[in-house]
Amino acid sequence: MSQKYADIIIDISHEAIDRAFQYSIPKELEPDISVGVLVTVPFGKGDKIRKGYVIGISEKPDFDVNRIKAIHGVEGGSLPIEGKLIKLAAWMREKYGSTMINCLMTVMPVKEQVKKHAPKVISEEYKIIKSPVAELNLSQQSLVDDFSYDIDCGRRETYLLYGVTGSGKTEVYIECIKKVIEQGKQAIVLVPEIALTYQNVARFKQHFKERVAVINSKQSKGEKYREFMRAQAHEVDVVIGPRSALFSPCAALGLIVIDEEHDGAYKSDMTPKYHARDVAVKRAELENASVILGSATPSVESYMSAKLGMYKLWKLSERPDDKQLAKVSVVDLRHELRMGNRGIISAELKNAIEERLEKKEQIMLFINRRGYNSIISCRECGEAIKCPKCDVSLSYHKWGTAYDKNSTGIMVCHYCGYSVKKPDKCPVCSSKMIGGFGTGTEKVEAEIKRIFPNAKTLRMDKDTTKKKTSQKDILETFNKKEADILIGTQMIVKGHDFENVTLVGIIIADTSLFANDYRAGERTFDLLTQAAGRAGRGSVAGQVIIQTYQPEHYAIAAAAKQDYESFFDLEIAYRRMLSYPPICNMMVILIVGEDYDITKDEADRLGRVLVKNAAIMKTTKIIGPSDATIGRINSMYRKVIYVKSNEPEELLKLRETAEGYETETVNIMVDINPMNMY
Repeated sequence: MSQKYADIIIDISHEAIDRAFQYSIPKELEPDISVGVLVTVPFGKGDKIRKGYVIGISEKPDFDVNRIKAIHGVEGGSLPIEGKLIKLAAWMREKYGSTMINCLMTVMPVKEQVKKHAPKVISEEYKIIKSPVAELNLSQQSLVDDFSYDIDCGRRETYLLYGVTGSGKTEVYIECIKKVIEQGKQAIVLVPEIALTYQNVARFKQHFKERVAVINSKQSKGEKYREFMRAQAHEVDVVIGPRSALFSPCAALGLIVIDEEHDGAYKSDMTPKYHARDVAVKRAELENASVILGSATPSVESYMSAKLGMYKLWKLSERPDDKQLAKVSVVDLRHELRMGNRGIISAELKNAIEERLEKKEQIMLFINRRGYNSIISCRECGEAIKCPKCDVSLSYHKWGTAYDKNSTGIMVCHYCGYSVKKPDKCPVCSSKMIGGFGTGTEKVEAEIKRIFPNAKTLRMDKDTTKKKTSQKDILETFNKKEADILIGTQMIVKGHDFENVTLVGIIIADTSLFANDYRAGERTFDLLTQAAGRAGRGSVAGQVIIQTYQPEHYAIAAAAKQDYESFFDLEIAYRRMLSYPPICNMMVILIVGEDYDITKDEADRLGRVLVKNAAIMKTTKIIGPSDATIGRINSMYRKVIYVKSNEPEELLKLRETAEGYETETVNIMVDINPMNMY
């Protein structure tokens, strides 16, 4: 028998060794080694034992066989990476940068079995919702028929399902999944938040029973491993979870569904900075599968792709059973101030809450900021209390991050986690005229309890959902009508379906408009429209009250009308005028270092190199370097360089230049078409 050789990516994240190394396969290990297997190998001059992934096997050595080292062993209990996922990792490296090992680690988030006997995830945590199975209306059925026809004809498309809130997108997903299951295939369903996993799993279990697997970040490694193995063995038909569930090693993938496809949670904030939507489309291409992107507020990128014919556009313009969208009114908070109301609850919202409480109907109050006050500052010298490690103000949490009502309160940095007790005097000038400004979920909750002491309230934000099942527990309590009012951040507005909620109040609609980000208008429109969509999903008509200081802003005005088309037309015109994605491609290069002067010097040097390289490029423009929006996080200084280009190839060349520039004193991170401006 001829000698076999394996190409192995070593488990070291470093640009200098970002390539495959060839090793010989000992005869006794041949039965255990295949593409995707995790092995141990001697590496470097000292032959230190390292782990690595097999990405290829051949019978031809690439160089002198006397210099080729042998594989040391196979890592038992590891979950092999399927060959198509390795191809996907290679594509991600090409598109998003980073190293091959980082991309492999991304597509294989669980490397080994930690718990041999992981508990059954679904049986204990998810209960089947005993609700009537809705029959599809004509609009829904026409989409399912279109999907079935494409499948029967052997066509695999990417569909953008644009449906108003409450239009029954989930029912369409379920029927399309049934179609691929009939063909012996599996489906992956992505949701943006863990909280949505609980609700969706319960609904999907009603149709697919125990053949549903769940992946989420609150699970142990052993639990994730078990669910991955079920998908790989085709013991399940549907895998549900947030972004990482996209890489489930399904034995026969036929469909990927991305619900709330517009959501920023689908963009990774870790290297490689991939977007699940684009990776899903690529994985579907590799596996001959279909993709359904669903949203009531499609991302500008997806809607433009549909308009250009890259995606197949589906529309659901109405709610089933003639249910109407909620009636929306806008309260100008400037007028409230002129009328003497300095509180955070307008007269109109207060009256509406009273009316709904009397009728035993439920209310949701949304504000996209947690804590009690956003800043604590001195009225004497004007200084705000800042984090010692980051260039941001500390936020005041009246009851502490553990939601301890007996606590005197602490100030917390929402970037590095630093916390300190609230001082009784200014640390700069010693004045006792120190107080809080701004509003968060805690302050809204306190105000609601003051105005409506008999109302039962729940609060859902990052501070109240630290435990494994806390999100599920809060949502179940509210769904059982054991609370009157649910107060929360964007966690509460994403896809939840509570039939007894008839009033949604948006406390301050302008919060996301203040972000230093070209997507600020889109994010604001999305959040407001999604929040409005939570009202009136049952038999009683819904009401939405938007409180704002900028009622004339196009994003707020369009959201109040729930008019996506008019918003898109204005937003794409703005992007075209300023050359922002998706009109052009954009890259952010983040330079991070411990020393400010060194970081600045290295950023300036890299900027000059990029400008020189871009001089011969036709459409590329370099902006910066400059301080990042937040110049220091966790004691690390941050500089940014922006690159805009109409030519993807030009952008990729400059990305390679930037990635190769990393030194011992600074780290370089690259983000293509970012979700924020840094």
